[in-house]
Amino acid sequence: MKRRCLKCGAEWEIKGPVTFREECPECAAFVHTCVYCRHFDSRNRICPLPNTEAVRDWSEMNFCEEFEYGPGAGPGSGKGGPPAGPAARRPAPKQAEGPISAEEARRRFEGLFGDGKT
Repeated sequence: MKRRCLKCGAEWEIKGPVTFREECPECAAFVHTCVYCRHFDSRNRICPLPNTEAVRDWSEMNFCEEFEYGPGAGPGSGKGGPPAGPAARRPAPKQAEGPISAEEARRRFEGLFGDGKT
C-alpha cells in the first residue's frame, strides 16, 4: 500500500501492516498515530471505537492495537487525518489532573454556582 506523510507530503510503498515505530523516510514523522488511522473521526477529533485508551496528542506515536492505516487518510478525506481550517490548530484536550480535595471541589462548585446563601 502506498503511504503519504501528512507532515511533509512524501510518498513511499510498504507491504504489510504499520508497525508501532514506523516513520516517514523523509521527515521521520511517526505513522502509527491517530491521524493516520481509518477509525479516527477527524471532524470530532475522537476515536469512535469503544475501549480505546485516550491519546493526548493525535499526531504522536501510540500503541493502540486497533490501529488500521486508512487508505486515503488525510485532510478532507473523511477517513482520518487532521481537520482543515482553524480546528486543525486547536490543542489536544487536557488530561484529567487527578483527584482533588473536598475543599478544592467545594471552592470550584461555589465558583460556578455561588455559595447558596442568597
